Amino acid sequence: MRVFNVPPSIPLLRTVVAALIDGRLIDGFDAREHPERLADATLYLPTQRAVRAAQRVFLDVLGREAVILPRIVALGDIDEDDLIFAQAVRDPEATLTIPPAPGVLERRLQLARLIAFWAKQKAVSGAESGHAPLVAGGPASSFAMADELARLMDDIATRGVPWDRLKTLVPDDLDVYWQLSLDFLKIAAEAWPEILRAGGQIEPAIRRDLLIAAEAERLAARPFGPVIAAGSTGSMPATARFLRAVASLPAGAVVLPGLDTSLDEDGWNAIGGKPADTEEGVPAPSHPQYAMHGLLRLFGIKRSDVRPLAPSARQGRETLMSEAMRPSTTTGTWHRRLGEPSVLDQIKHGMEGLVLIEAPEPEMEALAIAIAMREAREQGRTAALVTPDRALAERVKAALG
Repeated sequence: MRVFNVPPSIPLLRTVVAALIDGRLIDGFDAREHPERLADATLYLPTQRAVRAAQRVFLDVLGREAVILPRIVALGDIDEDDLIFAQAVRDPEATLTIPPAPGVLERRLQLARLIAFWAKQKAVSGAESGHAPLVAGGPASSFAMADELARLMDDIATRGVPWDRLKTLVPDDLDVYWQLSLDFLKIAAEAWPEILRAGGQIEPAIRRDLLIAAEAERLAARPFGPVIAAGSTGSMPATARFLRAVASLPAGAVVLPGLDTSLDEDGWNAIGGKPADTEEGVPAPSHPQYAMHGLLRLFGIKRSDVRPLAPSARQGRETLMSEAMRPSTTTGTWHRRLGEPSVLDQIKHGMEGLVLIEAPEPEMEALAIAIAMREAREQGRTAALVTPDRALAERVKAALG
């Protein structure tokens, strides 16, 4: 089973493409001297944006203006035509029996209609009892709630959780608003499945997972050429199973993005809920390595079995971030870790070039970021702002203007 890792301090796509071309991913596959062999390879990436970037990287790494590229596929956009053709080759009588899914707009309109009807019923019942309506009505509210409900439905379908489990979440003696939320979710648990069955359709997330599973079967039945899956952490169960299938192929390889190799074994085991004493503990699903921890467990391999595809460019910074995000159940080991000269030196190196600015107000925060980005621009360097705060991003944009 070929499983590799690219440290977070070096570019993932460029490293994967160079390793594939040089034959370091798949033994005996050398596309540097024979670039026409790239046409036999298949590369799976997480998003369409990564697919477009990979096409440019191949040309840069090969130093050519034109080359026959491998088949580059986004994991969430499996080509149904390929699946149908592959089934027809294996069995001329076979057909791809995956029902269609409603379009984004169709589902949004249907859910908004169901929500509007439900809100109207609640408004009527509230008026009859002499209370104000519990749910705001109107098209804007219905569409907003439809978008949120659709996201929840996608997540429930992706995780494979049955809607019946909702009945165990809200005890009968809790507040009426909890009961109202449970009643609202009946739209997704009862009304929406009936609409899908009537139209012979299935949830988009379920259909996506079925296509991914069918693609894994296709690769296993007719393995041809190198198959590489890179950049995915396997956070979705269907994707994790697909990655396992790729890693098991004779010429398959999986490249993980930024697996933490600095964290000690106790900390790593604690991510999955198993501390040093081997008793089951509480998992840490909020940890950024949680998905890859589960993926390696699904593969049946240890972290030490994952081969580095390239050396780290900033080992100190990676060690610093690893310790900063250590699972809370093992933070007691910080004192011991800082007592290790090698770890302490790495953390000190990781602090180099790191600046902390305590801004007194949001406007000053945005201005400080804008000045730093403008300074990088004046020096001919690149800069990026990563923030979950959309308002902050807008203020920085205005300050840069």
